[in-house]
Amino acid sequence: MAGTQTRIHSDPNSPQDLHTYAGQWVVLHDGAVIEHGAELKVIVDNSRARGIQRPRVLFVEEYDSEAVKLGL
Repeated sequence: MAGTQTRIHSDPNSPQDLHTYAGQWVVLHDGAVIEHGAELKVIVDNSRARGIQRPRVLFVEEYDSEAVKLGL
C-alpha cells in the first residue's frame, strides 16, 4: 500500500482505530498506518524500502464479541 497513510488519532493500539485492518498486519510509523496486508514479509520489506529499518508491526485480530483476549 505504498503512498497510503491512515492517521491514528488516539491510541494506536486501540481496536476502534484499527478495526478496518482486521485480519491484517499493519506497520505504524509516526502515528500513521503506512503499510498493511496479509503478508508480514511484504509489509516489512516495503517499510524498509521507505527507510524504516525497525518498523513497528502489529497484527489486528478479527473482533469476536464472545471472546475475551488478554496479553499478546
